[in-house]
Amino acid sequence: MIEQHQIARLEATPIEDVAERLGLQVSHHKALCPFHDDRHPSLTFNTLTNRYRCYVCDAHGGVIDLVRNVRGCGFREACEWLGGSSMFTTIRPLPLPPKSKKREIKPDLEWLSTLVQPRVLNLAAKRFLFEERKLDERIVDWCGLSSVSWPSPCWRYGKPFYDAPSLLIPYYDIEGRLVSVQSRYLGKEDKPRFKFPRGSNCHIYGLQILRFLRPNEELWITEGCSDCWAMLSSGRKAIAIPSATLLKEKDIEPLRGLNLHMFPDQDKPGEKLFLELRERLPQLVRHQLPSDCKDFGDFYAKRLKVKS
Repeated sequence: MIEQHQIARLEATPIEDVAERLGLQVSHHKALCPFHDDRHPSLTFNTLTNRYRCYVCDAHGGVIDLVRNVRGCGFREACEWLGGSSMFTTIRPLPLPPKSKKREIKPDLEWLSTLVQPRVLNLAAKRFLFEERKLDERIVDWCGLSSVSWPSPCWRYGKPFYDAPSLLIPYYDIEGRLVSVQSRYLGKEDKPRFKFPRGSNCHIYGLQILRFLRPNEELWITEGCSDCWAMLSSGRKAIAIPSATLLKEKDIEPLRGLNLHMFPDQDKPGEKLFLELRERLPQLVRHQLPSDCKDFGDFYAKRLKVKS
């Protein structure tokens, strides 16, 4: 019987060293995956967690798993290959290595920037933005909106993440630097409407507008991105805050002292959001939508329809 402390010691063997012993050529923490026909290195080694994963065929595991799967052997044979058959009678318990700090996951911004850079709008995106929402094309272009017509990854190496057809919504910081890309699904299948890549911390949409805000000029807060686009299309400066509870102090700080206004959505969540925001931003002024409009985007589209 193999003791647990012996297994732990084997699992602590540097996984890239084990991979090279198995004949894999490791470079920059990657190697050709031996579990499928791989022409570009897709097998990735995480030296912090001492694990491997292929972002094409999804093979993954630890040191012993790697030996078992590459050599096609059983658990004990893999342990003996790693440590020698004699180790199971001579090894003494050793303290486990301290757990490494969990690596912070951040979006692949370089890849995401190439994904949204073309700013191509497919038919579904154009129908949603211009026919349904009646938005100003200049605002859509200024916000950097784009779309995908087939499932697309959010990392340069990975499985498809953004469903298709989807609108791609870039989020920027105050300085106009890309921080993440949200998708809005435009299809008819039962799929999540909104998606963010792992590691995204986007609590406010449209922060880049603050650079163009004049002293004491009105800044409007909306509940969602589409309402924000409608507000911008109406000639007002606006941001979107979907949730007040997620806001951190660093998110609130740039908004303190600004001339803030809001049309709360005509439902309980909209009223709740307004009250929570005003508790943290007491200067926030409430405005009332017409009774037949559920939100500002609805009001904007109906007002244009009446004018036309």
